[in-house]
Amino acid sequence: MSRITLISAFKENELYKIKKCLENVNFKTCKVPFGIDDNQRYELDNLPYHITIFATDKENQEEFIKLIKSIKTEKICLKVNQVKIMNGRNNSYVLYLGIEENKSLKKLQRVFYKSFPKEHYNPNNFTFHITLHIDKDFNRINDLQKEIIKRFEPFYMEFDQIDLFDYPGKKICSFELGKR
Repeated sequence: MSRITLISAFKENELYKIKKCLENVNFKTCKVPFGIDDNQRYELDNLPYHITIFATDKENQEEFIKLIKSIKTEKICLKVNQVKIMNGRNNSYVLYLGIEENKSLKKLQRVFYKSFPKEHYNPNNFTFHITLHIDKDFNRINDLQKEIIKRFEPFYMEFDQIDLFDYPGKKICSFELGKR
């Protein structure tokens, strides 16, 4: 079954902060998890760097969009404070930028969790992050982490727009936070 994914939509100046972390990486990175279409992962990697807020089955799209339109919140400011590795799907590893605990982000996610309960997106247990690269080679991920950490300094980011995507696939629509 296909799914839809709600993500943060960082403006170009915010995306630059993430790209700066990767400026000395000498290979193409990929944010698409294994298990979707492993032979086409790099071609499917069309989403910008982002924070996943929530995902649900495509059949919920109409109701999900109504819920998004009802949200009243201001832009979300957050602190990116670490470079970490976690286990991914299908024996892979995810290199990501960690986000400091953020009440606004959890509150936003909770809106969707209440209407479309999915334990993976339970705000009480969810690790908000910005995926940099997914790989099955732990040594490659570990070396990449070490390289990024050499120059990494925590930084702040903000977003005032969220985008809904078919995943992987095209953008369905965008919503500005605080404008309803």
